[in-house]
Amino acid sequence: MKGEVITMPYVTPEQIKSAKRMDLLTYLQHYEPQELVRFSGNVYTTCSHDSLKISNGKWCWWSRGIGGRSALDYLILFENNVKIGFII
Repeated sequence: MKGEVITMPYVTPEQIKSAKRMDLLTYLQHYEPQELVRFSGNVYTTCSHDSLKISNGKWCWWSRGIGGRSALDYLILFENNVKIGFII
């Protein structure tokens, strides 16, 4: 609706630090286990994005040429429905 004001909850610096500590594999294991697919050894991918590889606390989405460390990095970049409360 035009002119609608959307308010965001306040997130403390401590909550942001906590969210940044969780890696993507841990996030997926706890919150979206149905998405995880073991690719080989300790490398995982997801059902939705087979060129996304996750291992050793890092992730790389090869088809997009982008990678990162935290689940928060991934969620901000690729999932438009980030729920900050997932870790806090």
